Amino acid sequence: MYTLELLLICVYCLISEELYPSFTLRYGRTRRAGFTPSLTDEECLTIEVIGQYLGYDRQKRLFEQMKDRFGYLFPALTDRVSFVRQSANLFKVKAFIKQQMVYLLQGHNAPYHLIDTLPVPVLKLARAKGRKVFRTAPVFDFPPVTKGHCAAKAEDYFGYKGGLRLSDYGLIVKADLVQAYGHDSTCRDNLLEGTKPYSTIIGDKAFLALDWQKGCYEKDRILMLTPVKSNMKATEARKPFILPKIGSRLRRLIETVGSQLTERFHLNTMRARDPWHLLNLFYTKILAHTLCVFITIRLNRKPLDFDGLVTF
Repeated sequence: MYTLELLLICVYCLISEELYPSFTLRYGRTRRAGFTPSLTDEECLTIEVIGQYLGYDRQKRLFEQMKDRFGYLFPALTDRVSFVRQSANLFKVKAFIKQQMVYLLQGHNAPYHLIDTLPVPVLKLARAKGRKVFRTAPVFDFPPVTKGHCAAKAEDYFGYKGGLRLSDYGLIVKADLVQAYGHDSTCRDNLLEGTKPYSTIIGDKAFLALDWQKGCYEKDRILMLTPVKSNMKATEARKPFILPKIGSRLRRLIETVGSQLTERFHLNTMRARDPWHLLNLFYTKILAHTLCVFITIRLNRKPLDFDGLVTF
């Protein structure tokens, strides 16, 4: 168990000595042109991860609080605009570092994986027509912002969906922003991308499609298990793909991770003006969650026991 300052030092050492060098070794320099910022990339990533762990849901608040509490450790943390710009420019580094931790923890080799989606609203649906944000097309391949529906709150929203695939101990193996409009089944192929053969995937009733489940098993040897609807009969053809009752306990794991992402990391209240900055915030929160799992496992603690990491 750490103090908050020791956790910050632990995260910095982990990023600067183990994770960030892997990126530079593979891709070379982070910047091809321009001035080198006074705040190092390792420091910027550390500040963001700790700020997200502490629940600072706005970049302005994160900068002010981290500067006030840990400014003596980061003397170059002086300008908020430069910090936010540097953070946004590191979104590919964050995605790579996150996948590097998944590789180190052998997340892809987990025998069971869980898939689900979370609503990622950009703004209220009533304000979508006269909005001033998300008006320009993204400069990279990215789904358009659309209307979506949140079943938990029984309300519509305007934004995206966060697609998640977890290991059987709560590690986020894959995370992407996908189009909010449409059924969850429209993003199922995206969530299964990179899954190894002879893996077992557990999903909810939204991913129930017998022909597709058969195809996954026959073509890729991926067993997709889902519960059946109350009006469905357990036919002989469907029985191999029905989630047993004991598997429902494993399904609760993704609810725990979803709760952490929304309550601690505020995934459902992100504020951005364009896809680039939204994607950066999304990757930052996923990176922070993955780093917390990475540290707890190395400390031989329960992977999702984030509150036990720090004594306040």
